[in-house]
Amino acid sequence: MSDGQKALVTGASSGIGQGTAIVLAEHGYDVAITYSRNEAGAYETRRQVEALGRRCLIYQASLEEEGVAERMVRAARDGLGGLTLLVNNAGRDTRNSVLTATREDMRYILETNFYAYCLAAGEAARGMVRDGTRGSIIFVTSTRGESAHPDDFLYGGIKAAINRAAASMALDLSPYGIRVNCVAPGATRVRESRVPEGFVAGSPLGGRPYYPVDPYIPAGRLGTPRENGELIAFLAGDRCPYITGTVIRVDGGLVLPGLAEGFAPTTWISPEWVARHRAKMDEVE
Repeated sequence: MSDGQKALVTGASSGIGQGTAIVLAEHGYDVAITYSRNEAGAYETRRQVEALGRRCLIYQASLEEEGVAERMVRAARDGLGGLTLLVNNAGRDTRNSVLTATREDMRYILETNFYAYCLAAGEAARGMVRDGTRGSIIFVTSTRGESAHPDDFLYGGIKAAINRAAASMALDLSPYGIRVNCVAPGATRVRESRVPEGFVAGSPLGGRPYYPVDPYIPAGRLGTPRENGELIAFLAGDRCPYITGTVIRVDGGLVLPGLAEGFAPTTWISPEWVARHRAKMDEVE
């Protein structure tokens, strides 16, 4: 147990963030959580945390807006009376080709999945240093930061950048007893279906066929938010004070055979894929 510990989990109204907040509460943490639009999901997270006898503070946070990441951390620290753990989880999946991505596409992903992560980490670390807290900062990244897939130069590239940035942060913060690590989920069942909106499994709708990846994962199934949360609680706890600056996958072996998260590995060389990208490229120009 980690009774008396205080955590901020960003993007905790659903999925991995929600699962992590609940697991941390089971491990004795009071938690602060953020949400962007899913207010009902945030209150459901709070209901489950409070049912475990722990506090749960809720903050709306549009992390792409200037200053929000820092204010969010300060509010959580003040509200909880300190902060021993920051879990940077909020972010949105996206798929873009370098042929078609716009500056606006790149700006949004950079601001939400990179700038906000780093700015929140800096604010949390400064508070921990001032308070003399030997705390932990954990980034939720992705297996897509380690393996290349079509339509993934932007999201996968940013996740790779966070993995690398976290290693340097671990060095910067090691003199203060603050550890920094990354958890890299693979395909995770964060809702009833992982088929993206507008897609039909096995159907080349819009030129982008979607294929269930479950049967091809070595573990034979998708991961769960709880499994990611349990690893985060372990990394943040006092049972592994010698682990810092590393990336640990939670993917059931997904990347071992080079699998993507649901898209057939040959789609990018199909005539349909090429035609779609050529059409979108013309739109960008």
